[in-house]
Amino acid sequence: MKLLRMNLELSDLGTKTHVWFPLPQRTSGEPQEWLSSTDFKIITDKKFNNRSAYFLTSFSELKVSAAFPLISFQNSFSSLRGASRRGNLSSNSMVQSDHPAIKNIAHSLVLGQTSTDDKAKKCFDWVVRYLEYANPIRGLYSSVQALTDRKVDCGGFSTLLTALLRAAKIPSRCVFGGAVKSKFGYHAWVEFFDQQKHSWIPCDPSVANLGKRTKLDAGFGFINDERTVFSVGEDLNLVGDDIEWNVPLLQLPVIVSLDKNGPPQKFIEKLAWNFS
Repeated sequence: MKLLRMNLELSDLGTKTHVWFPLPQRTSGEPQEWLSSTDFKIITDKKFNNRSAYFLTSFSELKVSAAFPLISFQNSFSSLRGASRRGNLSSNSMVQSDHPAIKNIAHSLVLGQTSTDDKAKKCFDWVVRYLEYANPIRGLYSSVQALTDRKVDCGGFSTLLTALLRAAKIPSRCVFGGAVKSKFGYHAWVEFFDQQKHSWIPCDPSVANLGKRTKLDAGFGFINDERTVFSVGEDLNLVGDDIEWNVPLLQLPVIVSLDKNGPPQKFIEKLAWNFS
C-alpha cells in the first residue's frame, strides 16, 4: 500500500495556536497510527462529519508528521451509503445553488430528463464545455466566481457542478483531497447521490476538461487513480477550545495563531509531502 507522507513545521507562533490537521475520511485505521504526535483531539464538523486532528499549543514551534494510506478507486463507486439532506442539498457561501443564474441553467439542462444519472450527466457535460482549467489558487473559487470567471482550477469546476446538481435537486458535494499518478497533487472533484443505484457516484469535471493534458484518469462516474480524501462538503465550521473557525474547505492544515491580545498573527509555515 502506498503512503502519503506529510510534514508540517510551524514557527514564530503566538501565545495560543490552534491547528486542524485534515485526516483521511475513507481509510481504515486510527489517527494514532497515522500521526507522529499523540497530543491531539479528534474533531468532527457537524455538517459533513469530516474528521480532523486538533492541536492546541502555547509553544512558539510545532511539528507534525503523518503517513496516510492512499485509496485506489479502480472504477468503484463510493462505499458510503445513504444521502443526508443536511448540507448536500443546501446553498452556502461557496456553492450558491440558489443563485438565479445557476438555477436557470440547471433547470434548462435537466428539462425532459428523468433519471438522476441523465440529469447529472447533462450538468457535468455543460461544466466541462463551459469552463477552462487555469489560474489555480490555494483557496476555493465559489460557484458564482466560476460561472463569471470561467478560467478556474479544479475547485471552481467542482463548486459550479455541485451548485448545478443541487439546484436540480440532486444531493451532491465537493470532495477535497489529493491525487497521485506520477506525483502527488491537491485535487477536488464531485460526488452526487444516485437514488436508483443507492450510491454516491464520483465525477471529475476538471480532469475531463484537461483531457490528455493530465495523467489523471477520471471523468463521469469513474476514477482510476490513487487518491486520498481529506474532506467532503464546503463552508465548514471547525471547532476547538474556545474557538470556532469557518473555512471554505478542509484540505490543507488550518492554522490560527493568536497573540496575547487575541487577534491572529503571522507565522512561518513549511508543509512538505511525498509518497512511497
